Amino acid sequence: MPLTGKKKILKTDQNGFTLIELIIGSLVSLVLLGVVAGVFQSQTGIFTRELNQGAMEANGRSVVDFLSRGVQNAGYNINRGTRFLAASDHFISQAFDENDDGVIQNNEIFTYAVSNTTGASNANFTISPFFDFNDNGRVEQDETRDYLIELTLQNPPFNLYLFTPNQADNSSLRNTAARNIDNLVIRYYDKNNNALPVGVVTDNGEVDGKPIPPYTLSRTELNQVRKVEFEVMVRSKDEDANENKIKNNGVYLAGSVAVGGETGSYNDRFHRITLNAVSSPRNLTTAGFGKVSLSASPDTITCPASETTVTADVVDSEGVSIHDGFLVRFNSSDGVINPETANINGGEVPVTLTYDWSSASATATVSASTEVNIDGKLISVFNAIPVTFDGTFLDDFDIGPKPSWSDVESTPLSEGFRLSDRLWEVENGKYRLKSSGESQINLNGCTQLKNYEIVVNVQKTDNHNTDDFFSLIARSQNTDLPGESLGYYSAEVVCFACEGTDSTGHRYLFRLVERNSQNQLTNILNSINLEPAEFPFTTGVDYSLKVSVLGDTLLAKFWKSSEPEPADDAVEELEESGDAFEEEANGRTITFSGIEFTQGNFGLSTNTNINIFDNVKLK
Repeated sequence: MPLTGKKKILKTDQNGFTLIELIIGSLVSLVLLGVVAGVFQSQTGIFTRELNQGAMEANGRSVVDFLSRGVQNAGYNINRGTRFLAASDHFISQAFDENDDGVIQNNEIFTYAVSNTTGASNANFTISPFFDFNDNGRVEQDETRDYLIELTLQNPPFNLYLFTPNQADNSSLRNTAARNIDNLVIRYYDKNNNALPVGVVTDNGEVDGKPIPPYTLSRTELNQVRKVEFEVMVRSKDEDANENKIKNNGVYLAGSVAVGGETGSYNDRFHRITLNAVSSPRNLTTAGFGKVSLSASPDTITCPASETTVTADVVDSEGVSIHDGFLVRFNSSDGVINPETANINGGEVPVTLTYDWSSASATATVSASTEVNIDGKLISVFNAIPVTFDGTFLDDFDIGPKPSWSDVESTPLSEGFRLSDRLWEVENGKYRLKSSGESQINLNGCTQLKNYEIVVNVQKTDNHNTDDFFSLIARSQNTDLPGESLGYYSAEVVCFACEGTDSTGHRYLFRLVERNSQNQLTNILNSINLEPAEFPFTTGVDYSLKVSVLGDTLLAKFWKSSEPEPADDAVEELEESGDAFEEEANGRTITFSGIEFTQGNFGLSTNTNINIFDNVKLK
């Protein structure tokens, strides 16, 4: 069928929102958004409040920690002065050896006090600490000065400051330890739990009540402190953001530092907490009945210096210097003490310890004793320290010769000395003459030394010629220039038959000799042959040459370094054994008694650059 001309009309049952429906939906959405915003705002406020609360509590705990730690450590390892330097209801000052090095420095004086951050100073107090002004390792009787600590005390909040005395002058450095301190009350008690200072008003009128500020302890009362209580009120950094919050109101403790300004109360939206702590000094006494502290300056003493000053500091049981009226007795295991007894003057007694360098190295034990008056009784106190005299020497020539060798420091440059004038040189860590020729000596050490031993490693780099030698010098007399010795002893190895290139037949002497001021041989003290079959002296092999001097006796040894050192009486023992040929190959020992020179330094001598020296040791 054909299509008709009628249009088809699409019908639907869907309709849009009415205006009323839209209005209702919007209102519901707004209500929901308001609820969410309120919840968010509330949670934000709670979070901020808790954050501020946590910061406030942490701040308060840090104040308690600083103050308690200072009280507990007060007096540790001090030998002059008192553990507490000043104390009141709002400040406390103490000294202790924080780094445990045995001496008090300026940064080991801890003074805590509250103060406003700005404003003119309206309160102050003075401390007079002892500490090491000159960094010499001891606190001397004159190393103290007065430090004025100035504070600004108006209305809370305050900062807790750490004041540290300056080392160079009487100024002090101020560092912030904690902020937002509303109030601080520090209370002190003696060993009987009585409030300090004596006569302070307490909260219940009783002796054992809590002292009511303000108060300041005297010097005598500082030494009586056995317990310290802290009451710290801290506030939040900001007020509570909720303006509808009920205000925080209260009254500060009467007489405390918080009521020093215009008001003694508070009424605001700051959060506050009060923390309480109790601390006691652990170092109640420097020593049970006083103490003697000893120090030596200098220590170690290096030859040619032969003396040091030993000082005894005497303090009572509270660490206070005893100034006079007591005799100190000294003793030493070595050397000479002068004087052996002396009266205390200004809290200390200096004496001189002298050593004669009878040995190249010695450690003397110095002791001091005295009596202190404790409650009418004389109590003995004692102390001792080691004092070292060091004349030892070591040179391995790895970075060149030490400047104490006479050839190195001989004629000053101002007198025309040049580096090229030196007769000795270091090559590949070994010491040698620059060229063969006349015998040359090279001295070292200290002319005051008496009894010592020296050893050196030596090699020959080529075959010797007849009369080539090397030697180790002992007890050489004072000299300023090479070749100007006033006489000395030496242990020498000399080739007396070294013809030809076949070294297996070369013959050597090992001998003890004496030479005069012109380096001339004056006396052969002892001598033995180094037969090549028994003691081969091989090119490029390390040997050891050793000399000991004790009293009027010389002892010398020569042996292959890779083998054991021969005994002091090796020659006699080997002869008695009947098997000298095999055993003597290890080395040789020779001695002589009756030498004249009682002291002197050491050195090297040779006439050829074939000989090289290394690892010189004196002890």
